Amino acid sequence: MPDFARQLHDARQLKRLRELRERTALNALRGAEAALQAAMRALQERQDMIVRLQNERHDLARRVVGELARDMPRLASYVSAMQAKLDDQLERAEYALLEDKQAVANAQAKVGRARQAWLAAVSSHGAATTLVGDAGQALHRDREARAEREDVPTFILPA
Repeated sequence: MPDFARQLHDARQLKRLRELRERTALNALRGAEAALQAAMRALQERQDMIVRLQNERHDLARRVVGELARDMPRLASYVSAMQAKLDDQLERAEYALLEDKQAVANAQAKVGRARQAWLAAVSSHGAATTLVGDAGQALHRDREARAEREDVPTFILPA
């Protein structure tokens, strides 16, 4: 004969464990989403930096043929150094942009895995909740059946 009270107790413990796993998975998902947002911000900042450096380089080239043209013999080494510096910064930023894009892709993959784990935990928690309800109903039915089977005790008086 099954022990329905024990089954209910075990189901409640299982539900608590599944609830903790769900909460842990949700926290992991939130952490992964925060990391993704940070990676996306870094990517945007890097893209902004590249645009700024390209604008500075274009600005320098425009000034060389414009307002600085008559002073170029005197400023040539300075302009050349500035151009080299901007080119170097731009190249470094473009390589870093590739790394930032990879970081975003990795963060997106991590969010996907964390979301899958959380959904699995939600499902497990839901199943455990259903199990608690089923075990409670089984215990209730068992108690009702026992109550129906029990007759009013008859006392036999000694003669």
